[in-house]
Amino acid sequence: MKKQTLFALMLLAASTMQAQVKDPIIMKVGDTEVTKSEFEYALNKNNAATGRDAKAAKEYLPMYIDFKLKVEEAKAQHLDTLSSYIEEYRAGRARQAEDYLIDKEYLEREAHKLYAKDSATVGRDGFLRVSHIMFPLRQDATAETVAQTKAKADSAYQMLNAGMDYTAVAKRYMGMAPDTFEILRGQAFKEFENAAYNLRNGGFTPPVMSPAGLHIIKRISQRPFGSYKEYRSNILAILEKRNIKQVARYRLGYQLAKDMAPGTTPEEALAREDSLLDTKYPEFGNLMREYRDGLLFFEISNREVWQKAAADEKSLEKYYKKNKKKYKFDAPRFRGAVIYANSEEDMQLAKKLLEDAAIDEYKSIVEKNFTKDSVCTIRLEAGVFPIGENGWVDKEVFGQGKGGKLRRGYKMAGTVGTILKKKPESYKDVKGAVVSDYQQYLEKEWVKQLREKYKVEVYEDVLKTVNKKR
Repeated sequence: MKKQTLFALMLLAASTMQAQVKDPIIMKVGDTEVTKSEFEYALNKNNAATGRDAKAAKEYLPMYIDFKLKVEEAKAQHLDTLSSYIEEYRAGRARQAEDYLIDKEYLEREAHKLYAKDSATVGRDGFLRVSHIMFPLRQDATAETVAQTKAKADSAYQMLNAGMDYTAVAKRYMGMAPDTFEILRGQAFKEFENAAYNLRNGGFTPPVMSPAGLHIIKRISQRPFGSYKEYRSNILAILEKRNIKQVARYRLGYQLAKDMAPGTTPEEALAREDSLLDTKYPEFGNLMREYRDGLLFFEISNREVWQKAAADEKSLEKYYKKNKKKYKFDAPRFRGAVIYANSEEDMQLAKKLLEDAAIDEYKSIVEKNFTKDSVCTIRLEAGVFPIGENGWVDKEVFGQGKGGKLRRGYKMAGTVGTILKKKPESYKDVKGAVVSDYQQYLEKEWVKQLREKYKVEVYEDVLKTVNKKR
């Protein structure tokens, strides 16, 4: 018994060593080990480096470490236990797993069947692109009407034979340029179809009578039915509407269940197969790890940087005051609003009410004074505008141009606000730039803290082998 146990332990140790050699650990971030294949997957997919050598890997390395540090912090804050995270991950995984849990051979066979059927329907003649000058006739048209219509069609045909442009003739008799469209055998009136297929590319017919009237048909081009590869995605989309994947899923489950314990249902077999996908298919495992880490990265970054930077007004003001020199204007700006109204009375009242108000108060003032039956009778576009951004600001404030376009449903436009000549008066005048810069500042400080908090070990010998043949 002891010999058997020792032998089993030796086998386990050997298999572990073999796995490590096959996919060695390239770094350790906090308590998380990162394999060489994981790093290679991230490096290649993000296309962060220009080459596929150790130098390129080294250039990408700091970015990936920062990413993994943030994921590690998200786990430390237990963001991976949030119900919202768990639900989003489950839903995303289910979508990606769908294509692995179907009988792919069956799906391909059905797709080929549909392709063969459609190919036979189109036939050797393929698709024909045509245009026509139409002279409509009702089925109950009198002989006199038929004669008059035929005379028009003959006249048009004579013009074409004399060298007049086809589109010009069409506009003369139809009042518009002719459309082009594709037909195939069996789709159009027989008279139309036969005449069109007997033409050469660029040629046109004499007037052809069909149940719809008279046509002068121009043949533009012909193309054969495409290959299976060309149509595969469209065919699969058609089959999906017919619930083909549900059938393919059940078929796979039935096949798997036959190789399992008696009484195993197809759904139980599929559930077991689903649990093995990450290890059975490396590309799926990589994708799911990337998705899992990405969700955590987004949530922790939103909490620590993005949301904090956008919402912390005091810190934004403080950052702006400390870095005022960065935000000088290279040209004047207009801080205020473009007003759209339907009456001069509303326009003047809006200007009067907003003239001395802060831009943050514009919206509430307008809603309070211009709302009738739950509908606001004027519209505002508020902000800080440089020259060239808004036609109405350019005209009304800077005396340039002819104005912009009126908003739908409004008859006039005007402006209210202040010209800022050399620099902003508050961080709110350049809030977008301040928020962006403050986010970068927070990001830098946060990463510095994470690098102090978590130990990072990189195994240089493994790093040198990245994207090199083993």
